[in-house]
Amino acid sequence: KPLAMTANVSKTKTPNVGVLCIDNAKIFEEIYGKINHSYISCAYVKYLEAAGAHVVPIWIGRPRVYYQELLSQLNGVLLPGGAVFLDSAQAPELSNDCVESARYICEIALELNEQQRYFPIWGTCLGFQLLLINAAKTKEVRIDCDVMNKALPLQLVEDYESSQLLKALTPALAAQMQCVPFACHQHRYCITTATLEEFKLAADWRVLATAVDNKQLRFVTLIEHRRYPLFGSQFHPERANYEQLFMRADPWQEAHSQPCLQSAHYFAEFFVDCCRRNGNSFASDKEKARHIIWNWQPVFSGKHSTTQQCYLFPKNVDY
Repeated sequence: KPLAMTANVSKTKTPNVGVLCIDNAKIFEEIYGKINHSYISCAYVKYLEAAGAHVVPIWIGRPRVYYQELLSQLNGVLLPGGAVFLDSAQAPELSNDCVESARYICEIALELNEQQRYFPIWGTCLGFQLLLINAAKTKEVRIDCDVMNKALPLQLVEDYESSQLLKALTPALAAQMQCVPFACHQHRYCITTATLEEFKLAADWRVLATAVDNKQLRFVTLIEHRRYPLFGSQFHPERANYEQLFMRADPWQEAHSQPCLQSAHYFAEFFVDCCRRNGNSFASDKEKARHIIWNWQPVFSGKHSTTQQCYLFPKNVDY
């Protein structure tokens, strides 16, 4: 049986989930200055905490050994979304340290799972794309699609009930997810079933849901690894609950209804429950306290962007 299906014993009551920082957004640099190098949207933190996790920020631009050591203390990692160029040549004035950091994390997590050491990863939007780019070992698996800033229902595949991710869905919740626009899309690139086939990923990765862009291109919106606890969504499940904009037009306003919030929260509960099955821990409560994200204070960034709150970090930040 796949490791992801057999590791069903909770080993950790309150899992420590790492969230990877993203290179500083241009808007944050303009508003808050160049002192900061990276950020984490508070929506991811609230999303995970609402499902029972504690959150640890993962710095970018560090050597591989840093990620190796940190992952040995964490119970899982969320790779978030962000507006980052994969190739430095596309925008030499902007950094993209998170791309290499995500590669290290994906490699280490795969090694752990291959050794039967259960370690879950969730990728959202850019994080979803990076999961598959690292699996394919080429960015060509990602293609241009029409710019997507809207909320959509899921279009589940027929056999979704046999998947790791969706097997616990009640018929009522499955019907709701396919009816209400809870899945917040905010991207300009897509991965399709055709590119999964082209780059030999379909044998390892299972498509669970799709959507179509404004030009009727069908793309993958939800995926899981066939053997390991690796999951990804092209949409942002955290936006429904925690990015309710009021200082500007909200393209995802349909996603803030109660049925949408319930649908989106399913994914937080699922992933955090996966993280409970990992038995890693910090050496002491004092060591955990040094790493937890509560050591930093967020800013109200919603006055200037579609991110309501975020944590900003300088380049030399440390625990």
